Amino acid sequence: MADIDEPRAGLASGLITTAHEIGAALGVALVSTVALRDSGIVDGYGNGTIAAAIVAGVLALAAVLTVPTYRPTTARHVALH
Repeated sequence: MADIDEPRAGLASGLITTAHEIGAALGVALVSTVALRDSGIVDGYGNGTIAAAIVAGVLALAAVLTVPTYRPTTARHVALH
């Protein structure tokens, strides 16, 4: 968000929030699908957790390889939450 100009900051923030919410919904759907596919509910949720961990690992690797490592040159106030 530090490199986004002010007129587009609201749009960028909305897109980030939407992607966050969709990602969470897809994660719950993945775990539930894998868990309910098996006959045993306890074993099913174990398999769902393993599937979620694998997906999280793959996405973390993709983030490390694709997200740029530079910092913005402007020293604006950054609000963290």
